Amino acid sequence: MPIIRKGQVPSGDLGGNISQALANVNLGAARLTVNHITMVPGGEIRLHTHPGHEECMVILSGALTAVMAGKEETVSAGDTIIAPSDVIHGLKNTSGQPATFIAIFPTTDVQRQWIEG
Repeated sequence: MPIIRKGQVPSGDLGGNISQALANVNLGAARLTVNHITMVPGGEIRLHTHPGHEECMVILSGALTAVMAGKEETVSAGDTIIAPSDVIHGLKNTSGQPATFIAIFPTTDVQRQWIEG
């Protein structure tokens, strides 16, 4: 039974935001990827799709502008976003405070196609 201690997993840079793996193939998962992401004020994860799999994002703190299939909506702590496979989506932190969320993918082979714009 793998137990992942958040303080023992290194963080990485996700376009100026901080991403930390909580579960993936390197941490013992067979079919799951989970990341804890801290989005800095003014930060964003630009528009993209996930070919062949969906993404679930659980907002833990702060407020973000979610963009999905051309629509924008403000999301905040307690909200969950489900981005279906191949649907264009992204997040922006337009607040003055950091925001955190968990991104969950039902695969260890996360695919991402960035949308040029």
